[in-house]
Amino acid sequence: MVFFEQPCAPLPCQSTWWSLSKNLTLLQVTGWVLIAVVIVVLLICTSVSRCLSPVSFLQLKFWKIYVEQEQEILKAQATEHATELARENIKCFFECSHPKEYNIPSIKDWQQISSLYTFNPKEQYYSTLHKYVNRKEKTQSIGSSEGDAVVPVLGFVDSPGIKSTTDL
Repeated sequence: MVFFEQPCAPLPCQSTWWSLSKNLTLLQVTGWVLIAVVIVVLLICTSVSRCLSPVSFLQLKFWKIYVEQEQEILKAQATEHATELARENIKCFFECSHPKEYNIPSIKDWQQISSLYTFNPKEQYYSTLHKYVNRKEKTQSIGSSEGDAVVPVLGFVDSPGIKSTTDL
């Protein structure tokens, strides 16, 4: 008995699946290459900004510790003063009395310590608050002065330390 062999034509779904698989592989490779490129670019940018920084590595470490401690102390002091003021106001409300005076910084003072930090190699201040306290003694404004510059590697100085009232 002789069987006639007919060539089997590929099924349409097989060729579609094969091209879809190739496209998916190509997309995955492209995605991983893009991720690798972004990581390398960020690493290079970070390295260059640190190399060009006017601040040494150890001074930068000290600076970060200072800012962290300043934010923690500010948070503790703000919590303490706010609690004290709230207690006094509630006491006065229920006793129908007048509150005693509290020394609270003015809106202008709060705005000045909340402004963007600028680095000046002539005057070494570790934060806007540090700059405000030292210039206030000299009765100077803490606005930008000659030589002030925003240095990218010092971006942590302006990072929000107090995120919300629930963190307090």
